[in-house]
Amino acid sequence: MASSRIELDTMLDELERDLRMLIMNDADHEDLWVVFAGQADAIEASAGPADIEHVRNRMLGILGSQGIVAPDNVGELSD
Repeated sequence: MASSRIELDTMLDELERDLRMLIMNDADHEDLWVVFAGQADAIEASAGPADIEHVRNRMLGILGSQGIVAPDNVGELSD
């Protein structure tokens, strides 16, 4: 069963906090992507068809707010 938009936003908020903490701790660039991808995949798997675009847009916003450029295939996450 798909998660509600509120549940998805809560998961996305957690992803943003985790990413921010990794950046503050000077984590390795590869580690950032591993953490982000792991959480992002789980969030996308929890999203229903009506919410997937919202989730992906929030993820891009999270990356952008941290000054991170997403890889070229970011639009293909979990397709």
